[in-house]
Amino acid sequence: MDLQLTDKVAIVGGGSDGLGYAIADRLLEEGARVTIFARREAKVTAAVESFAQRYGEDRILGLAADCADAADLDRVTAATIDRFGPAVHVLVTNDGGPPVRRISELTDDVWGQALARHFFYVVRSVRATLPYMTAEGGSILNVVSGIVQRPAVGMAASVAVWSAVIGYAKTLALEVAQDDITVNTLLSGYFDTALLGRALERQPELSREGLGRGVPLGRIGQPQEFASLAATLVSPLSRFVTGIVAPVDGGSSIGSGASFDSPHASK
Repeated sequence: MDLQLTDKVAIVGGGSDGLGYAIADRLLEEGARVTIFARREAKVTAAVESFAQRYGEDRILGLAADCADAADLDRVTAATIDRFGPAVHVLVTNDGGPPVRRISELTDDVWGQALARHFFYVVRSVRATLPYMTAEGGSILNVVSGIVQRPAVGMAASVAVWSAVIGYAKTLALEVAQDDITVNTLLSGYFDTALLGRALERQPELSREGLGRGVPLGRIGQPQEFASLAATLVSPLSRFVTGIVAPVDGGSSIGSGASFDSPHASK
């Protein structure tokens, strides 16, 4: 199915690996022109080289930039306009997550970094990009963790800042609807990314297979599965969908574990 994204211009945060990389890859596959950015220059360079080999150098721009830095976010938008023209059609906000700490261990500095990197990142990206969307319409998609629906010990900063993103995004959806701009939020479950791999290294008692057994579909997700939904949501075909907060988690938000007669139950 043609998602009508050919020659659309997109900015994807955290696009050097994980879900951000998969989303950028899917948008490029659909014919979009894409800017990716992340903090580590070497990873951005590697991602750009990979994309350029498959889709052409003229359709990909990579920048080393920190989502917690307002000037960096302005620079990303300016560079995108300079490279691809005067319109931005898609903005995908995506980054890792705050540190896992108990509430008693969350200092003001930790809270400040969490807000800058995960809430103000969204606010500032929208502020920098929105003027270039209003003429032709567009889509804003926020990627946050599904932990916001299932609070856990040590995840207070994540739950708090992503709850703020969700509230902001819903209100933004109302304000920009008149300009034919949609705003949606996807809540990610367990996906087979480098971020998950690093978490498993810190917790050797866990495994991908073990986590998958707690998912109703019996496995963790692949980044491409998340990216396919993301690309559909930001495409012109989904212009009547706005303000939603949707889990992409194999059914984990409904409940956990497999049924007794499921083929996954005995694994």
